[in-house]
Amino acid sequence: MNSLSLYDEMKYFSLKVDEYVTKYFDREPKSLYNASKYLILQGGKRQRPFIVINSALMFCSSFEKILPAASAIEFLHNFTLVHDDIMDNDEERRGAPTVHVKYGVPMAILAGDLLFAIAFYSALKLTANDFSPEQVLKVSDALVNASVEVCEGQALDLNFANSKEFPSKEEYYRLISLKTSSLFKACSVIGSTLGGADDSSVNKMKEFGHLYGLCFQLVDDVLGVTGDRSLTGKPVGNDIREGKKTLVMRYVLDNAPESDRHKLLSILGNRSAPEEEIQYALSVVSKSKAPDIVRTEAKLLSDKAIDILEGFRGSHARDMLINLTSEASTRSK
Repeated sequence: MNSLSLYDEMKYFSLKVDEYVTKYFDREPKSLYNASKYLILQGGKRQRPFIVINSALMFCSSFEKILPAASAIEFLHNFTLVHDDIMDNDEERRGAPTVHVKYGVPMAILAGDLLFAIAFYSALKLTANDFSPEQVLKVSDALVNASVEVCEGQALDLNFANSKEFPSKEEYYRLISLKTSSLFKACSVIGSTLGGADDSSVNKMKEFGHLYGLCFQLVDDVLGVTGDRSLTGKPVGNDIREGKKTLVMRYVLDNAPESDRHKLLSILGNRSAPEEEIQYALSVVSKSKAPDIVRTEAKLLSDKAIDILEGFRGSHARDMLINLTSEASTRSK
């Protein structure tokens, strides 16, 4: 399965999910619903719905029947992004102003809250699609667990941001397991549950989602300090201004000469740092081996995730997930 077929299929599923989710926003007051749909309308790869759909199709299900679940995870994901952007003071996402910049912080908070509520409303629509009450309950449970873990991860992130200490490698993996991987776990659990997989298979798919999420976040961290703004949709160097204590930055600081290390620490987290200091910090990162080391760790995680998928019966849906995972550690956006 080549890359073109993967992206074509992602685009197809993305359009179908977009058609479905926009039905929820034709209500009053328009100010609230416009703010709530704003980020969704900016696009995105819809990776999480894609994983939900293919995790279901790997076992047995109808694409149309699982659309409410795929949409629920997209609503939940966008809820986390809206609130995350507020906490991080980010001004751009997907190449456009963030929700709080465009609509103000109070309305952005409401928009995020609404997206959170709509996620569960969408999941309840599964009851009309011939799924058993037990399956719908498991979907809701996965959404709840992901929501709790994201909040726990965000809190840990804030704690580290306010501390002078960098998290250890083990602490950082725990943080991203909660903050990022939890939603991917929910995707694979929800999909396989709706596909009728047995408990053992659901647990294996849960581990696949966990590993994929870790890989995804590690690469995101690399792109935050080495990426192309035209591809990522976010200013490169924002993570440095915000003082993000990622594994990449830990590796940079652990191996930088003392003079560079001292200056980097003075820049990291300084929101008013002039652009030349940010560029200096980025140059130190790019000269280090840290981005490549983290990419290598991400590749090991994606390989483990693929091993899990290859343990299942061959199918087009399984191949789509393998293809997606194989590109996760090398992506540039």
